Amino acid sequence: MASRSPDLSILVVCDTVGATQQISFAQPLADCVATGHVVLAMVGHDPTWTDSVVCQTLWEDHQADVLILSRYTSGLAQGLIDAARRSGKPVVFHIDDDLLHVPESLGRSKFEHYNAPERLAALRADMEASDFVYASTAPLAAALLSAGITTPVVAGDIYCSMDPKSLPTSRPATGPVIGYMATGGHGADLDMVLPAVRRLMHEIPDLRFETFGTIGATQSLSEFGSRVGHHRGVPNYSLFLARLNELGWWVGIAPLEDTPFNRCKADTKWVEYTYAGAAVVAADLPVYHRACADGAGLLAENEQEWYEALRALVLNKDLRSGAVSAARSLLSSSYSRDALCRQLLDILSTRSPEAAKLKSRQ
Repeated sequence: MASRSPDLSILVVCDTVGATQQISFAQPLADCVATGHVVLAMVGHDPTWTDSVVCQTLWEDHQADVLILSRYTSGLAQGLIDAARRSGKPVVFHIDDDLLHVPESLGRSKFEHYNAPERLAALRADMEASDFVYASTAPLAAALLSAGITTPVVAGDIYCSMDPKSLPTSRPATGPVIGYMATGGHGADLDMVLPAVRRLMHEIPDLRFETFGTIGATQSLSEFGSRVGHHRGVPNYSLFLARLNELGWWVGIAPLEDTPFNRCKADTKWVEYTYAGAAVVAADLPVYHRACADGAGLLAENEQEWYEALRALVLNKDLRSGAVSAARSLLSSSYSRDALCRQLLDILSTRSPEAAKLKSRQ
């Protein structure tokens, strides 16, 4: 029997296919892809690409209904944009960080990479050449407009999502563990919490502290020896989530420096910790206010508040389990994969009749 024709074909091009693209496109569209309603191709930049002819060939090979440039900062994007334009197809620029203003606090290499003049010029040109910009959060959309972007910018209501039907049973460790998962460059965020963690480590003899990801191990807690651990990062996002769940952390922390760059971020860590069954203590910033409302997480602004919130969750099992239960309920109602799928189709449907057709069937 012949396979059905898809309602919508999407080509996502990015610097590197990673967690951003898995979170934003592959996961929310997974059911549509599985049923044949959507064809999704995600292509990372190839260093051998040298001119617009390659971009034209890439576009022709996929014959997509929509071109999405996801965090794509190459000057070659214009060739792809031109190819899509000649086909009469819409172009969307997707972004989940304020890449026009990457701070040095994220690390010298990232700072130099994203602030290279040619990369900044290409990023701005690619956004301006698109039909619209799809930003992960409303504050990010506002920051882009304040930076002079004249292309229409639309903001998503949610960024990271989970499938409520497949929330795993959490595997709590045999003893109390506070954990932090992050990529490299978040050392300044972690440093905000370490004094409170150190106090608790002295106070609670069996308490452990662990990190997960390229953030690396923290040397400032070396006095506690084997009670401090580090788990190497997992590049594949699905395997990363599985590994996070296996760690069995009692509490996951989401510290965040109050900077313009960080205020544009999404509440991804809360979603991921909640998926893994860890109670959350997060920075008292708007990024986490919705997620941590009504007992779904605790907020902290200074060392004493971090200490009190962490201590309460570690020592009070009922408080901890209640926070996880409230968070998972909110996750299921407001952060589902179906909700993110509808959001994406709704945004794409403003320029794509194919997306509008599929949206009407959801």
